[in-house]
Amino acid sequence: MKRRRIMKSFNPSFFAVENFLQRKETFDCLPEQARDVCHIAFNVNDAYVKMAGVTCISVLENNKDMYFTFHIFTDGCSDENLERIRQVAEQWQCRCIVYILHIEPFLGFHIKVKRFVKITYARLYMPKILKAYTSRYIYMDSDMMCIASLQDVWHMDLQGKAIAAASEMPHTVADRSAFLKLKTQTYFNSGFMVIDIPAWEKGQITERAFSYQGEPPTRFLGHDQDVINLVVDGDIVFLPRIYNQLGGDTEEDDRVIIHWTGRRKPWLMVLTRFDEQWRHYLDISPWDGITNIEPIKKPENYHDFKQWGKIQRSRGNRWGYFVGLFWYSWLRIRYKLNI
Repeated sequence: MKRRRIMKSFNPSFFAVENFLQRKETFDCLPEQARDVCHIAFNVNDAYVKMAGVTCISVLENNKDMYFTFHIFTDGCSDENLERIRQVAEQWQCRCIVYILHIEPFLGFHIKVKRFVKITYARLYMPKILKAYTSRYIYMDSDMMCIASLQDVWHMDLQGKAIAAASEMPHTVADRSAFLKLKTQTYFNSGFMVIDIPAWEKGQITERAFSYQGEPPTRFLGHDQDVINLVVDGDIVFLPRIYNQLGGDTEEDDRVIIHWTGRRKPWLMVLTRFDEQWRHYLDISPWDGITNIEPIKKPENYHDFKQWGKIQRSRGNRWGYFVGLFWYSWLRIRYKLNI
């Protein structure tokens, strides 16, 4: 007999802003003549504020004809990071707002993959706070880089839908839509989304998403991305791949957003010219730069050396390939033996 899911319910007062927002810090350096301000939101823990800051700078450097407000949602932000954010606002003449959230309302959501944290679920609540500032915003993951204009996607027609986003890769769509039993057999990546807040609120997307709290850990692999796909089940506007280039390994020039999905990140190693471009934005940011270009030789990083070797081989560097293979093998042995 098929088990019927019992949806968790909440009193409407549960979703009041004061239950979620602990405090906020605003750094407003927008020029007085700023009009048609584009709003971009992130959710990160304190360790990833730096990465979100670099993403902001990539947006600002490639959209000098636009004005921006950046909304950074976090469960904690050090004084050092707050100062760096203030410097970004001042140097690039934008507005940055940091929202320190209570984590308790998100504790009913599970975390299956170790590198994820509860604050990732904040994107399910953002519209409740951001509707005081705007009717539309762009959500971006912090492992992204903007390399071209956002004008078209910012002003796009959402056709009455709450979300515009790009599809996941075909094999992921097939796997996740089947596992989640999605009627539309579609599945999008939630790392870059254009959100229409009135449509989101009309569809009660936050409330419906929170009804999935308390589900067994085996229910989801994709965390909040699975949840939001379940709630909307393909009722979105699908964006072209240029707005969410998954993997970060492309060399194509017609992209707008590069997205380093998975383990490999540009702050861990440099394999492509887009990794180098990300490091450039870090170098001109208020945060400290990173000098290493190869993966750090720790046992837990053995996967990175396999990828490093493959990239070297694809570029005709056979020696680099063998070096990568050596470190992959040696570090994997150490990892498996815990030495």
